Order: sequence, then structure tokens, then C-alpha cells
Amino acid sequence: MEQKPIIIACRMDSDRALNLAKNLFNYLNKDKGKEVFLETRIAPRIMPHRSMDLEEMNTNNVNFVIVIGGDGSILRVVKGLSQKDPPPIFGVNIGSIGFLDESYEKRVYRDLEKVFNGEYIIENLSKITPYIVKNNSEELKLGNALNEILIVSSKFSKVLQISIKIDGVFLSRSYLDGVIISTSTGSTAYNLSAGGSIVAPSLDIIQITELNPYARSGLKPIIIPINSEVEIRLLRPRLSGKIVIDGQTTIKEIQPNTKIRIRKARSHAKFIRLSKSLSLNYYKRLRKKIVGNLKIPLDDSPEE
Repeated sequence: MEQKPIIIACRMDSDRALNLAKNLFNYLNKDKGKEVFLETRIAPRIMPHRSMDLEEMNTNNVNFVIVIGGDGSILRVVKGLSQKDPPPIFGVNIGSIGFLDESYEKRVYRDLEKVFNGEYIIENLSKITPYIVKNNSEELKLGNALNEILIVSSKFSKVLQISIKIDGVFLSRSYLDGVIISTSTGSTAYNLSAGGSIVAPSLDIIQITELNPYARSGLKPIIIPINSEVEIRLLRPRLSGKIVIDGQTTIKEIQPNTKIRIRKARSHAKFIRLSKSLSLNYYKRLRKKIVGNLKIPLDDSPEE
């Protein structure tokens, strides 16, 4: 690894995460002789004068970022990092699933040794960006999403009516609770819970999954190329919507008749993977954290 600072970021609401951050700081700084900085918000709890803002971090001034927490912590850090050339992330799970994480508390020291020895590869993951189209056709860019963009009704129990266009071509009009526009990375997140497909990250795509469409008006999940443009239009009078980006940012009161366009972002997220193959790494994580293992005897057979 290059001799640039290593950053530590973590959850603030977990003593376990903060304690691990402190122990890793001491290990990296004192035992390994590495230059280490802390995300600004946790620095006062550990080493106040060794802080750096997420937005200041890029590949020119940071080696990599250790994120202690789960997928929510990683999505928060991805959102806060420089969007032009972000440093790679090394996720350490202390939560439940942590699908994006590469390590966990009991193994992190051993795994960091592998990183320092160059036994890793970098995974580049695409993001998508929503734009609100103004009356004069000007587009207002919102934040990038690594997982998904969720469009839902602003009022509980009130269904939206939306139309969907892909690359300017009308596809469908539906009554529904909302719609998820996800990346292949986000296919294992909210999209999966809503009945969407799991998509390997090597397939650079956008997936559209409707939430509880009414009767026969709905659209089954559809997968389209990442370079497509998706346009969602809110059609129901007097009912506004809201946009949620990666569960981190919410834009409220999106007015009726508003058009929302989603396109591939110009930014990628980078992750450190301790494997010789991205496919091997992905399917092992998928089996372990999403699919699970059902122990079935090899001689199991139906009754004759």
C-alpha cells in the first residue's frame, strides 16, 4: 500500500464500534507505524487533533477508509466522500448482515495484514443520480446513490400514480406505494425485500421495482442497461411525493406533475476485497450473508 494516511470512520451510537475504532487507531499508529486520521465526528472521542472531513478525502491524500459498522455506515461514508475520486473503503461489520463489509471485529487485524501485504483487489461499483426537472426543463441534480433511489408518497396510505419512461419511451402507468430504482449493488438491499432480482455487480444495470402496485396496473421488476435514462412522473393531483437516496437523504414535497430523471452517475464507489477474484468474493458473501446454508443430508431422497 502507498504511504498515505489511513482513515477510520465508525458509528457514533455504538460503544462497541467506538472502542474498536480506538483500538485500531492505536494498532495502526503505534504497532504498524501508519499515519492515521479519524473522521471528524469521531475524532473528539479518540484523538481530537487527528481529524479529517469526509468531503476532503480522495485518492490523492488518503490510502483507504476503514468503516466500522454495517451497510448503513458504509452508505453514509460513501455519500460524504469526494464524489470525483473517492478512496477505497474497507468495511468492518459489527452489525447484523453488513453485506458490503469485507471483515468483522474478530478478524480485522489479520485482514488488515493482508491489505498491507497487497493481498487484495479493488471493486469499482457504479452509482446513479436523480434529477428533478424544473418547469423550464432545467435539471436540478440531487445526491448520488450507490444502492437505490426510492420514490414514495408523502402521505401514509395514499398511493401515487406514476408514469415511467425509459430513454424517452413510455413504458407504463401505475397506482402504487412507490418505486425503487436500484443499481446491481442495491439489488440485494430494499429491492430484494420488495421482490426484485439479485443482480451480480459485474452486470452494470439499473433495476426498476414497483412497491405494491394496485391490481393489474403494476409492472414486474425490469432490468435495463446502466446507461439508460429512467423518467418517473408524479401524476396524481394534490398528492406530493418524496425521494429517498440510499436511506440517507430525503427530499420531501415533490409536487404533482414533477418529472424525476435517473441516470448513471459520473462517480464510482471503491471497495477493498480480500480475494483473487471479484466473482469468488461476491458469491461467497452472497451465500454467507443473503442466501444462507441449509444443511441437507447428501443421501436425502423422497419416500418411494
